[in-house]
This record gives sequence, C-alpha cells and structure tokens, in this order.
Amino acid sequence: MFQYVSAVSIVSVAVTVLMVATMLYLVWGALGSDIHSPSPGDTEQPDLGEGDETPEEQEELPEGNAA
Repeated sequence: MFQYVSAVSIVSVAVTVLMVATMLYLVWGALGSDIHSPSPGDTEQPDLGEGDETPEEQEELPEGNAA
C-alpha cells in the first residue's frame, strides 16, 4: 500500500501537520494572555483633533480616473 508513496509527500504532510499544530499553539497562547486586552485604570486618553492647530485647506480631488 505504501510502495507508491514518495518520501517528498510524507515529509510535506509531516511539515503541514507541524505547521498547523504550531499555529494552534500560538493562537491558544495568545488567547490566554492579557497582552491584547485594554489596561484597566488607564484614564489618559489622547486628544484627537482638539487643540490650537489650524486645519490646512484640502485641495479638491480630481473627478474620474485621473488619480
């Protein structure tokens, strides 16, 4: 049954299985850590769009496909 299976196909299946297992391990580790969660008690928020800056005038955009 295994006489027609080449070594390249066996290695490729093994590498694919290892790659999928590695990705699942990394995702599982990322879900359990707090690195992607917002930090509680951090009340300092950046000021977005507020301040003494004067807005620069924007040029009109060309119509059609003239980008």
